[in-house]
Amino acid sequence: MHISQQVAQSIVQETQAITKQNINFMDHNAKIIASMDFERIGDFHEGAREVLRTENKVIISTGEEYEGAKPGINLPVRLNHQVVGVIGITGKPSEVNQLGELLKKMTEILIKEAYLDDQVELEKQARETFITEWVHQKYEDEKLLATRGWMFGINIHKPRAAVVLELAGFQEYWYERMENAEVDMKEEVHLQRYRRDIEHLITQHFPERHEHLLIPDGSSRYILLLSINPEDEKEKQKNKILFRLSRIKEALDFTYRQKIVMGIGGLCTNPEDMWKSLEEAERSLQYASDHDQNLSFFDDLGVESFMYDLPASVRQDFVERILKPDQLMKIPDSLETMKVFFQCRGSVTEAAQMMHIHKNTLQYRLKKIAELTGYDPRDIKDSTLLQVAVSFNRINKKTS
Repeated sequence: MHISQQVAQSIVQETQAITKQNINFMDHNAKIIASMDFERIGDFHEGAREVLRTENKVIISTGEEYEGAKPGINLPVRLNHQVVGVIGITGKPSEVNQLGELLKKMTEILIKEAYLDDQVELEKQARETFITEWVHQKYEDEKLLATRGWMFGINIHKPRAAVVLELAGFQEYWYERMENAEVDMKEEVHLQRYRRDIEHLITQHFPERHEHLLIPDGSSRYILLLSINPEDEKEKQKNKILFRLSRIKEALDFTYRQKIVMGIGGLCTNPEDMWKSLEEAERSLQYASDHDQNLSFFDDLGVESFMYDLPASVRQDFVERILKPDQLMKIPDSLETMKVFFQCRGSVTEAAQMMHIHKNTLQYRLKKIAELTGYDPRDIKDSTLLQVAVSFNRINKKTS
């Protein structure tokens, strides 16, 4: 195992706090890569080279015996029966000899912990890489993909629905913090730890035996592949998804005051179609974000399911032709009026109650909209065009 300078320095700092002596850590080339005497970092240590050669302890009584060495004890550090470095403690050998043996054991424990952490992290990264390649169709052979999945305990043939979960305001918040000239590397470490804590909290809301999958997607998003029972009725499937995501939402809000937005794709029963459910989840997330909603199911979308595929210029041209914004401005709350009216499926009574206005006031607004645009919200043919135009207008304002 290659011991990084960061790991070595953390070991030196932890052990020095206990021994109260200067500690040095030398790598497999006998170079000092960590020390409380920072001026020595990078120096060659001939005593460490002798330790590496013999794999035995080397006692240095004077500073003249070995190049770049001071009096003290230098001991081999082993991991899995292999010498991976040298730990040295500066001082009179008679005074630090016992400390040296203790230091060696402590160092080997800390290195083993770092090694195990690395292995866990590598396995986690490999798992995430596998899932990413799967959902983005970056594989050539499905049988090989299924075999790789089996190695990670993942059955790719299990029916699943993709969910994209986004931490609301996360990027803006951390960007402002990182922009501060006083922040340092600790801020980045804090950021990464926060994201891992979020990930851990989400997985805590998976049952003990499950086939739900979770991977980070960029700095503020997570992709969830929720296992679904295909024998359940569609409404029951949605209710189960909604229940689980609601619990996750409540936990994140309670623990971190972190708001989230989620988009849910359709059920995928074939592994080669997982990308489609993910793409649907992306569109649903965009819709939920644009309409200030916590979550959105792709199955509940109408024209919104394809409107994000259109260029902004095409959407804006449609808005100009149908809504005639310059004229529509003459009517108070015209866009909100149409939005609520359409949400109430054309019910004047229900829409008026939601807007806290009299029915006659609503009827007057709808009549004026028809006169100014040439499209009547109360006419089923015209209302479809107006609904699309209102949605396009909302999207364009959100993305501009």
